[in-house]
Amino acid sequence: MSYEIPKNLKYEEKLIFNLSLQQTIWLAIFIIPSAIIILKSPLPFEINIIIAILLTIIGLGFAFLNLKEYILTIYKYFSQPRQLGYLSKKMANFIEVKEIKENIILLNNNSTKAIIQIQPINFHILSTRQQEAIISAYKDFLNSLDFPIQIVMRTVNLSLEDYLNKLEQNINTPKNIHLKKQFDDFKTFLLNYIENNAIKNRLFYIVIPSNEKNIDDSINQLNIRTTLCQDKLKNCNLTTKRLNTQELTTMLSSYFEGFIENGIEYQSILTILQKGEN
Repeated sequence: MSYEIPKNLKYEEKLIFNLSLQQTIWLAIFIIPSAIIILKSPLPFEINIIIAILLTIIGLGFAFLNLKEYILTIYKYFSQPRQLGYLSKKMANFIEVKEIKENIILLNNNSTKAIIQIQPINFHILSTRQQEAIISAYKDFLNSLDFPIQIVMRTVNLSLEDYLNKLEQNINTPKNIHLKKQFDDFKTFLLNYIENNAIKNRLFYIVIPSNEKNIDDSINQLNIRTTLCQDKLKNCNLTTKRLNTQELTTMLSSYFEGFIENGIEYQSILTILQKGEN
């Protein structure tokens, strides 16, 4: 099986003293002025030494610690707005999502993604034989891929509302008055325990990309790749589900504040007000 060399793999030729060209330039920019300050500056020798040491440390930071990227990151952080409205154009550019349709996400650069949600299993309670079988199946899954994937783990607040509502429906009869009271006490205890201990739930996703430029070809390719991943993950004893258009919208919307959960949907306050007026 052939493998692609990652496109983002970087290699820099070493010039002198095992330094790359970029590292040599950064050191020259800061060390040469340091030497000039020590030899030519009319300031007291102690001050010249301090300035030279500071310039040398900064040069070493640029050469070996990627200080340039840190400075650019800090600049972008403070120069960008802290809060953006739901209808803001900058928000649309930030999330880079152009459209969601046909169970795929279309980005601004015209690339497309499909997302599979994975129901995890408690690996540690399995027997050694079962663990080895799952590991072997997972290796087979990874080796079968001839396209890149992204594995995403997300932490969200634990919600047991659906589970508790189903239990309540089973006991909500006149004959089960005492049982109803016990259930109410249990529900109150459980919800308080989750809130007081900040118990979270983990969600796992696999993001599958398409490299086709035509939207129809992208949809077909994503369908094939998604089916392949789901079949291989089924051998790992994992339950999977491809998110449809509504579920993709719900998932992306739930990352932002200002949305209210309405059943299986996340709607903005503005949308709810408009529906209420109608």
